[in-house]
Amino acid sequence: MLPVLVSNFAALNTPNMIRSLKAFVLHVPSLSVGLTFMTLSILFGSWLARLPEIQARLSLSDGYLGIALLGLPFGSLTAAPLAAWLLKRIPTGSAASWSTLVACTLIVLPPLANNLWTLTASLALLGLAVGTMNVSINTAAAGIEKAYRIRIMSVCHGMFSLGAMIGAGSSGLIAMADWPLLYHLSGVAIVLVSLQMLIRPILLELPNEEAEEAAFAMPPKAIWGVALIGFCIMMGEGTIADWSAVYLTKTLHSNPFVAGLGYAGFSLAMAMGRFYGDVIRQVIPAKKLLLFGSLIGALGLALALVVPVPALAVLGFSIAGLGFSTLVPILFSVGANTPGVMPGVGVAAVASAGLLGILIAPPLIGFISEYFGLRIGLTFVVTMALFAAYLSKRVKID
Repeated sequence: MLPVLVSNFAALNTPNMIRSLKAFVLHVPSLSVGLTFMTLSILFGSWLARLPEIQARLSLSDGYLGIALLGLPFGSLTAAPLAAWLLKRIPTGSAASWSTLVACTLIVLPPLANNLWTLTASLALLGLAVGTMNVSINTAAAGIEKAYRIRIMSVCHGMFSLGAMIGAGSSGLIAMADWPLLYHLSGVAIVLVSLQMLIRPILLELPNEEAEEAAFAMPPKAIWGVALIGFCIMMGEGTIADWSAVYLTKTLHSNPFVAGLGYAGFSLAMAMGRFYGDVIRQVIPAKKLLLFGSLIGALGLALALVVPVPALAVLGFSIAGLGFSTLVPILFSVGANTPGVMPGVGVAAVASAGLLGILIAPPLIGFISEYFGLRIGLTFVVTMALFAAYLSKRVKID
């Protein structure tokens, strides 16, 4: 992939990308939604970077930690129909703002957990809130695109990845300073609620956009291969989010700051890839991007696992983020434009397959780690990324 990018560097047109980002920042409604995307990811990054601390405090094995982590995607899955119902009854901006305020408040629940089941329940409640927030803010971004005839979705998702980097990176520093997790997340909540109250008047004036009814959809036969690639890739993304800090802490014996850098580096690389995603797709065909991106993701994960050096593990997770960054948007686009499949059905099928991967990843990696070690558990994700690369050569993509 690198030689292709180098040979086509002029086509990446960095000045156009800078102008696009400048226009995004100067368009107040777009910026307000982008900051709300960032709020969601800062919440995630702040929590995930200190996950090893909660695992140690509650004396959870990797297998039991995998069960607890299942609460978050389960809550998010439950939130999909709730969010669609909510968006039929209140304006889009109001739904985005209220769900953000609730999610910021509930982030303090996991530090209060005193056993496996209270941790699982708190994560399920948090997942319900952030799932509703996720649907609301994506619907708000879609409404802006339609009303103002501009494209902001890729930049908004880039803002999400940037926020995850900020949350994870700052959490490592705060953990090094021995701040109690409850105080840390309470402080994060206060800052983010304050930000939300500043931009809330703008969100309340956003164009209204009703969400489609959410459903867990079986992939039509025409996009089985595409949906399976989505399953593999989103399993990899979810695994790095949930387990990178645990791997750096328990297996490589890193300090809390370095442990947080694993997900921070992954998120930074994801942000860079997504900010440039639309431009890169003009240079490299979608089929090749799926192949090269999957291979680069597998290579990065392999580097993190084969060489037991924390700095190289952080580099490996970052390389994986760069590889995975453009893949999910491509898969959604392919699902929406597959001949003979209605766009809504194609997107729902790819999203359902990806969500299934995120649901399966935490307990599966936890149980493999329980019996064979976390390095072997994460190696399974490398094989899934390689399988995605194989599938990308087999599926038909125009």
